Amino acid sequence: MGDLPPDVDRLRTLETWLALSLKRVREEIAAAERPAQPWRALRPPVTARAAAPRRERTPD
Repeated sequence: MGDLPPDVDRLRTLETWLALSLKRVREEIAAAERPAQPWRALRPPVTARAAAPRRERTPD
């Protein structure tokens, strides 16, 4: 390609910049593809507790 710099130093700099840019784009794509989850969905589900045996109410 004729529009690239001729020396290795600038080509390496361009390579680094492109790799970092590609990483950022891929992160944005991954974030956009994740389903939107409300904050409650991030919490672990509440498990049903075993019911404690009921005690008779004592007279006052």
